Amino acid sequence: MKPLRLTISAFGSYADEQTVDFSLLGMNGLYLISGDTGAGKTTIFDAISFALFGEASGDGRSNYTMLKSDFADEAAKTFVDLVFVSGDKPYKIKRTIKKIGQDVELTLPDGTILSGARNVKPYIADIIGLDRDQFAQIVMIAQNDFLRFLNSGTDDRVIIMRRIFNTERLRQFQMRLKEYVKRESEKRALIIHDFERYEVDVYRREEHFTHWDKQIETDKVSLAESDAKLEKYDKQKQTLAAKLAVAEELNTKFDSLAANRTALDEHNKKSNEIAEMKTKAKRGEVSLYKVKPFATELTKALDNFKKTNTALDMAVNEQKKAISEHEKAKETIKSLPPLEEKQTEYTALSKECETYDSLKESLDALAIKHAEIVKKQERLSVVEEEVKVVNADFLEAEENQKRLEDEFLRSQSCILAQTLVDGQPCPVCGSKEHPSPAELGADFIDEEQLKLSRKTLANAQEKRETVNVDYRERKVEIDTLKNRFLIDLSEHIPDVSWEKSKEALDAELDKTSQTSSEVTTQRDELKTKIDTLTEKWTLANELLIDTESNVKTTKTLVTERTQNKDSAHEAADEAQSSFKKSLSDNGFDSSEDYESALITETELEEMKENLSDYEKAGEKLTHDISRLVKETAGKERPDLGKLQTDLDTVEDESKKLREESDKIKSRLRSYEAALKELKAAAVKFEETEKKYAAVKQLADAANGKLDFETYAQMAYFDRVLDAANVRLSLMSQNRYSLHRKTDASDARKRSGLEIEVLDAYTGKARSSSSLSGGESFMASLSLALGLSDVVQQRAGGIRLDAMFIDEGFGSLDPEVLDLAIRTLTEMAGVNRIVGIISHITELRERIDKQVVVEKTTSGSKISIVV
Repeated sequence: MKPLRLTISAFGSYADEQTVDFSLLGMNGLYLISGDTGAGKTTIFDAISFALFGEASGDGRSNYTMLKSDFADEAAKTFVDLVFVSGDKPYKIKRTIKKIGQDVELTLPDGTILSGARNVKPYIADIIGLDRDQFAQIVMIAQNDFLRFLNSGTDDRVIIMRRIFNTERLRQFQMRLKEYVKRESEKRALIIHDFERYEVDVYRREEHFTHWDKQIETDKVSLAESDAKLEKYDKQKQTLAAKLAVAEELNTKFDSLAANRTALDEHNKKSNEIAEMKTKAKRGEVSLYKVKPFATELTKALDNFKKTNTALDMAVNEQKKAISEHEKAKETIKSLPPLEEKQTEYTALSKECETYDSLKESLDALAIKHAEIVKKQERLSVVEEEVKVVNADFLEAEENQKRLEDEFLRSQSCILAQTLVDGQPCPVCGSKEHPSPAELGADFIDEEQLKLSRKTLANAQEKRETVNVDYRERKVEIDTLKNRFLIDLSEHIPDVSWEKSKEALDAELDKTSQTSSEVTTQRDELKTKIDTLTEKWTLANELLIDTESNVKTTKTLVTERTQNKDSAHEAADEAQSSFKKSLSDNGFDSSEDYESALITETELEEMKENLSDYEKAGEKLTHDISRLVKETAGKERPDLGKLQTDLDTVEDESKKLREESDKIKSRLRSYEAALKELKAAAVKFEETEKKYAAVKQLADAANGKLDFETYAQMAYFDRVLDAANVRLSLMSQNRYSLHRKTDASDARKRSGLEIEVLDAYTGKARSSSSLSGGESFMASLSLALGLSDVVQQRAGGIRLDAMFIDEGFGSLDPEVLDLAIRTLTEMAGVNRIVGIISHITELRERIDKQVVVEKTTSGSKISIVV
């Protein structure tokens, strides 16, 4: 892939549309991308990567916010347009980035246009032969990154080479192998733990299984014998329990008969108390249902009378308050000044303001006209200078024309002299002798030159006339405008010249503005006073109407509440008479007598319930005594103690036998369950042991100090060092070569990818960190180019016709710099271009073909120097 033309718009540091025509730099060799730091040199490569893959070369620079130029207008489109060749076939791709998503179009060699990222991506992969990461690794060499790669240890290089050579799958394989062994080990440990819970050695399990089988058979025989004995004891217990139940029931009846006789005696002792309760309940019922309703009505009537009396007092007070507020409203209206005088004064001030506003508007218009005239005068001065220039040009052209005409005539005589022949007459003088004919010189003038001179004179004359006419017209226009301006100004300021008109106009305008402002302030202050007074009049009138209405309302309310009080008094008298009559009719001597007899409905219900319960209890006790006498007639109390002793003896024997039987059952269940569980576990153990043994040794080897991934990377690394040494040998003049260190410098750390530098001058190997700045650059550049070669080979032998090297040349002395440039030039060959991105001056002097990036305050600019 080789870029031919790159167009960038609103991208990175480039605000305007910028184009890099790589074809002007040739199809092979070195060229320099130079410019100040931050100008946007690397952005050119970012744009190429973005056009091809939709992502810039660096991480985190692929969205709208990061790629959109801060210098560009918000409406400007951010796009990259790239024309390139691959395999001698031309392609064109344009990618536009939006706030959400991208638009992309790919034009194929046959003119077919593909659009949409999903359709374009596979074609780019086929055309370029690389993905975005490989492209960034091979085509763009960042020296600072590879300097770190040169001096890093095995652990850091593993991470870098994992990304470059995609060895992540190897690391994942060894990790999966490790996880597999871990899982199988955990399964094995769990099975062993199951055996340990039963104190069984997993490797001697068959001995325990045989012992448990024998114990199970013995326990089954013992359990059958215990079950037969328990059945006999159960029958004895059933017989004794039945006899004890009958005896307990008879004994309970004797106890109940004695208790009921005692309870009946206590019941009969409460007869007098019950008689008093009956009397109280009867009087309470009369007071509750026949007198209390009248007492309640009397209480309500008295409360209502009290409330109406209180309401009347409140209404009278409200009426007095309303009358007082109405009188105050009348006094307020009398105290307010009239509005008419203030309104008349405000009208006069408003007219005065309008007058000054009109005057100020006229003066402002004159000021604008004055400024326009001054501007036209300034332009007239420019035109006047143009008049001088075109007049001088005309005179020079006229003089030149006269000179050329003279030269033309002389040149014509020279041409005629060339045709003279001795013995033949001259067509001008007729002489047949021509001793010294004129010769053509270096100042020969032909007719074309004369015509060109005449045309130049005509153009100069036409331009002079045009400029002079324009000058006269402008001067007449300005004089006319000045006269009109002074006439208009005289209406306000008489007898003022043009030279003093601006000063006089400004003074008059300031004076008018100040007076207008003062009058306006007076008017506004008066308007505020009028508004305040108007609001007071409005509020006072509203208050007068409200208070007058309130007086009427309170008067009506007093009348209504007086009538309510009289009605409530009459109702209270009637309720009092009805209550007294109810007391007399129901046998109560006074209200106190009624209140002492009054009970609640709950109390009345409780009394009735107690009386009913008393009668029912007496009847039940009498009935139960009669029944128990019949049931115990002719019988004696049984001996419960002897029966209970016999039953306890049988139960104790049965319990001991059952406990022994339960122990045997528990042991039997435990042995059977353990035997079943461990026999199943033994099968799993054999399976797990086989799997574990098969992969344990392999996992230990793959995850050892030299793990599987590092081992595979060592092969790639050796190829990279071989390729790097081809360049380093040339740049170091056969002094240095890079080698993979075979022994670890620190036994505690992982090894295998460490670098040492062999110095041919000393014959000794030393650490790469001991190299000087220039030597480190040579080594890191060689390492970068070697890595690029190996990655390119792994990408299917893809041929890359372009490469970019970003910075890193500043640490080189002139001799090493020459060697580096020579190496890169040889690498470029006849069909590859190598672009060096750098800002150092030495490279500008050594490399002729340059892409210059200039940083400005409105965005960077690109130019080509060949």
